[in-house]
Amino acid sequence: MNDLLEFLQLQAKIIPVTGGDINQTYRVTDGQQNYFLKYHPQMSGDFFTAEVDGLSELSNAVRVPKVYQHGSFKENAFLLLEWIEPGEGDQKDLAQELSKIHQINAIKFGYKKNNFMGLLPQINTREKNWWDFYFSHRLEVQIRIANERNHWTEEREKNYQLFKEWVYQKWGTMSVVPTLLHGDFWSGNTFFDTQGQPVFVDPAVSFGHREMDLAMSQLFGGFRQEFIVSYQEIMPMREGWQDRIAIYQLYYLLVHLNIFGESYGESVDRVLALGGK
Repeated sequence: MNDLLEFLQLQAKIIPVTGGDINQTYRVTDGQQNYFLKYHPQMSGDFFTAEVDGLSELSNAVRVPKVYQHGSFKENAFLLLEWIEPGEGDQKDLAQELSKIHQINAIKFGYKKNNFMGLLPQINTREKNWWDFYFSHRLEVQIRIANERNHWTEEREKNYQLFKEWVYQKWGTMSVVPTLLHGDFWSGNTFFDTQGQPVFVDPAVSFGHREMDLAMSQLFGGFRQEFIVSYQEIMPMREGWQDRIAIYQLYYLLVHLNIFGESYGESVDRVLALGGK
């Protein structure tokens, strides 16, 4: 990594940081300032361009790390960010900050460009209808990848078609406002600084149904009950939101199926089975 530091014009010490599944991450310190370095071998420099764009989008509402440099070095992608020392904070404040993101709206669902969910493509072609967008550009993109990677069976396809029909029958006429989403809102992608202010990182932004972020927050744990309670006090959820949580978690489960394999297959099947009830 020393040649990369030289390229970045940093005379610094580099310390590995644990926590991510996708990128190599490091704390870089030159004795006066600390930085957070994300590095992905054999990846185009465009890989982090989408993340930089997402951070810029979120910065209109909440605190995100400053971006210093990003690009490619010897066919490896890098992103140099502000190092923010983690501290402790209040889940109520986190709910307040997430609501600020969700108060930014658009005319259509999608986004101005495609980006990534982890290492996988996230297609953001704009649509007027929420469910058309969700099925075409979220679920079915991941299903095609699952099929290519031999994770998609005839049984899953049959259950998926029943699931899709069930969702349209039950909620097809539901009106949804296109809302800015963090897009990958699990507990590892937010923390508090030493002043207790929430910080948001690693976004996969688009305009969608705000229940998507809430669904992801409930998938892997890490958020206390007061987070959801506080969020609902600020931005009340529509009736039936708890029934839709699993529908939206399916997207993230398919992503994990495609990245990590059949260990997520049972969870995918459990959601698909909702269409047969």
